[in-house]
Amino acid sequence: MNYFKYLLFNINKKLKLGCSLKAGRNFLGKICVHHQFGGKNFKKFNIDFFRRIEQYGYIYKIIIDHNRTAFIGGIIYENGLFSYIILAEKLYIGNKIYSGILNINNKIGYTNILKNIKLFTIINNLEKNTTKGISLIRAAGSSALLTNINKKMAVLKLKSGYNIFLPIANLINIGIVSNIHHKFNKLNKAGKSWSLGIRPTVRGVAMN
Repeated sequence: MNYFKYLLFNINKKLKLGCSLKAGRNFLGKICVHHQFGGKNFKKFNIDFFRRIEQYGYIYKIIIDHNRTAFIGGIIYENGLFSYIILAEKLYIGNKIYSGILNINNKIGYTNILKNIKLFTIINNLEKNTTKGISLIRAAGSSALLTNINKKMAVLKLKSGYNIFLPIANLINIGIVSNIHHKFNKLNKAGKSWSLGIRPTVRGVAMN
């Protein structure tokens, strides 16, 4: 057991990345986006956005990542691989998930491609371009609804009301992104927004 903890500790260190905050500056160092600054540095987690390994895995740890709004899950797969993923709502430590496109059962947290899921399924973590990795619907509490599908394209309705068209071979995740109560969070003090890299904003009329 001690060796197992030591192994996980080393893997966790390797899957964390340093991040440099540019404070709204371009490559010349000039400010292009105002009201930003360095903020507090947090390490980034190297998240698996591809998930096509055709393996079952178990959630062994749930993490709060300061660089994103959703929760992150540490997954140990049955073949011994370890990775971080963006968790869906109603997933807890010890739950089973599947990463791949060949599974028939579409449960919460399982991945699949659009042509293999039923209509009016709630999904998240979409691929915009096939095999390029998950890039859409990754924020806390976000989701989409599969409303129509044909031989080539699928129609997805977003929470904003817009419809998007994606190829049926694109990867998706079943469920709603975790931390659905994030929108009710309050900063409560100026120091919190300061640590997030947000500088004070003063109206121009108030200054002149």
